[in-house]
Amino acid sequence: MSPVGGVGINYAIQDAVAAAKRLAAPLREGRLSVKDLAAVHRRRWWPTRAIQAFQSFLQDRLLGAAVAADRPFRPPLLMRLLPFRRLVSRFIAFVVWPVRVRLRRDCAYAVSLLSGPRRRSGSRPR
Repeated sequence: MSPVGGVGINYAIQDAVAAAKRLAAPLREGRLSVKDLAAVHRRRWWPTRAIQAFQSFLQDRLLGAAVAADRPFRPPLLMRLLPFRRLVSRFIAFVVWPVRVRLRRDCAYAVSLLSGPRRRSGSRPR
């Protein structure tokens, strides 16, 4: 993925959330299959391709023009307007196919793994 638009970490987090939501139960139950992995791939393929196409468009139109210019580059008016730049950021982050985390349901298992084994009240770790 191109660094244009700065969406790499956003999509990495969305990929992780989508994978966790789809794979947590099969992993917990010891029944993970290739079909589960394929489901994650299907869920994330289209949004990733759409953003990559958008990044390529921006890179070809804006960065290509900036590099090829024989005079100082001036971005198009829309790209200089803060509301438009914010709109583009929101489009990249939320429009294509957003992934949502519902903390109680989706992350309870992950939190239990991160917090380690439960100890009885008052007992000390060994």
